[in-house]
Amino acid sequence: MAHLFVVMYENDAERKRVEYLIDKWSNRVRVSKVKGISFIVDSPDVSEFAEELLSKLDPPTEGKVRVYSIKPEDIGSKVTPRRVEIERLTKEEPAVVAKLLRYILSKFGAYYVSSEGSVSKYMAYTKKGRLEITVSVEEEGGETAVRVLVEGYGSAVEDMAKKIERELSLLL
Repeated sequence: MAHLFVVMYENDAERKRVEYLIDKWSNRVRVSKVKGISFIVDSPDVSEFAEELLSKLDPPTEGKVRVYSIKPEDIGSKVTPRRVEIERLTKEEPAVVAKLLRYILSKFGAYYVSSEGSVSKYMAYTKKGRLEITVSVEEEGGETAVRVLVEGYGSAVEDMAKKIERELSLLL
């Protein structure tokens, strides 16, 4: 069964990542990029539209127009983001731990997005996918509690969590 994917990208880097993915998967599944112009006509009968469309094309028109019946498919219910949470307690001061985490995340290509209180958000783009990383550093009962949530799709989540876990175990 064929599936039509419509991807709205926001910048050239995002488009290139999608193009790379298509190239990567083209030896596993049959992927064909649409050439020409593609659009969706939402109507139970498209014969009048198709007739007028064919009248606008130069002959021969055979094979120039392909029409597929499609129905939207919600992949969000089938593919959910993966989440890995890392928790640590340490005797180090919260400011020192926060600085250490900024260093670790920058080492792995994550960049700062925003903060609210003791919670900071980061983004990272790896070869295996995009990740959202949420970091919380709080003092709890004389110790510093560190919580790192790595969220995204595919094996990138587990890979990044292992790297962060390894660095934290070495440095804390």
